[in-house]
Amino acid sequence: MTSERWQQVNDLFQLAAERAPKERTTFLQTACQGDEGLRREVESLIASYERAENFIESPAFEVVPELLTDDRAGAIVGESIAHYRIESLIGVGGMGQVYLARDERLGRKVALKFLPERLTANNSQLSRFKSEARAASALNHPNILTVYEIGTEGNRHFIATEFIEGVTLRATLARGRMSVHAALEVAVQVASALAAAHETGVVHRDIKPESIMIRPDGYVKVLDFGLAKLTEQKSASDDQGLTVTNTQHTQAGLVLGTPRYMSPEQARGQPADARSDIWSLGAVIYEMVSGVPAFSGATPSDCIASILKTEASPLSRVAPAAPPELQSVLHKALRKNRDERYQTIADMLADLRSLKEKLERAASAPKFQPAWLWSAAVSAIVLIAIGALFFTRYRSLPVAARATSSSVPDGTALSAPANIPEKSIAVLPFENRSHDPDNAYFADAIQDEILTRLSKIADLKVISRTSTQ
Repeated sequence: MTSERWQQVNDLFQLAAERAPKERTTFLQTACQGDEGLRREVESLIASYERAENFIESPAFEVVPELLTDDRAGAIVGESIAHYRIESLIGVGGMGQVYLARDERLGRKVALKFLPERLTANNSQLSRFKSEARAASALNHPNILTVYEIGTEGNRHFIATEFIEGVTLRATLARGRMSVHAALEVAVQVASALAAAHETGVVHRDIKPESIMIRPDGYVKVLDFGLAKLTEQKSASDDQGLTVTNTQHTQAGLVLGTPRYMSPEQARGQPADARSDIWSLGAVIYEMVSGVPAFSGATPSDCIASILKTEASPLSRVAPAAPPELQSVLHKALRKNRDERYQTIADMLADLRSLKEKLERAASAPKFQPAWLWSAAVSAIVLIAIGALFFTRYRSLPVAARATSSSVPDGTALSAPANIPEKSIAVLPFENRSHDPDNAYFADAIQDEILTRLSKIADLKVISRTSTQ
């Protein structure tokens, strides 16, 4: 396969993978324009991608053609590598094949990531593979994939990691946009993982929905530090007796990362730093909440142009229900000039946590029926006003006038009921008509408030609630 042909295959794969599964067939029919060979190649990658959704990311932007079109993929299933027995092929990622295996020493499931044998002769690829392993194994955080071992079996180089039961964020987004609460739950955990990585000098450089796993219990794991770059951390490394060098895995000007989520500096082929991860996380959060990418295009090149030249649509336009505070966070995270973004992921994490806690407090507060409460309050006020007005006017009348007002037209006085004092008022119970049992106590509370206030009027007998029932 020529590099030009591979680029065409990979471009179509990227565009197809971004669509919902049910839309991919129609898209490929149109995009391949009758080229069945092209369509088969893309469908082969999509099949690997769909298998990968159970554990690892889709193929990265810079994947070599042979890596994903290898007919021998899965050939080692059933074999034993070191003390791991290979059970099945999970998927194929940007730096190799990933298998589900069983650690026969500890009796646990693991994921084994292999670099293809034909690439181990390439010192650059092999160096990158080993650096990924070292970078990832140095990270110790509950939201980062745990690396168990870095090993070699003959010419095979592998990394053994924990096996995650769950789905990728990409698979979750295929079902539609997420609620703000669910999106913040993921965002806070990813930001926490990145904060831990950045503290040790590790930059992910390829944060995207495919590299974020969500377990059934809602726990998030960040995968694949395969594009990680070790940055200088002089003071931190000196304190720990370690020497961490500024290792560049790529040639100058080579674009690494996934187009929709790469920062402007990555799109230009410039060195990435922690602020590049901030941009990528911002783009992921935007898509979680809105259901659409912050930046897109018909081809990866168009997408990169969008990242460099255009601004993302305001969140208020694509997700009206999103709080303004989230719009502010994303506006700051997606500044094209990295000096204008959050300067540390810890700052962004603090804002995300603050917003998440605010929304949780609001959600846990008692939920009332505004219309019903307004009507009840108005009724109570009217009742008090009428009662007070009646009593005031009644007290201002002379005794003779009061007697006259109690007479029938022929002048015969009516005798007052023996059990009702002359100056008295009764407050009847209120009824809860809101259809919400939680509001029932308001009916009693309003009546009690009226009774309390009326009881402060001198010479007025207020009949208690129990006396009126």
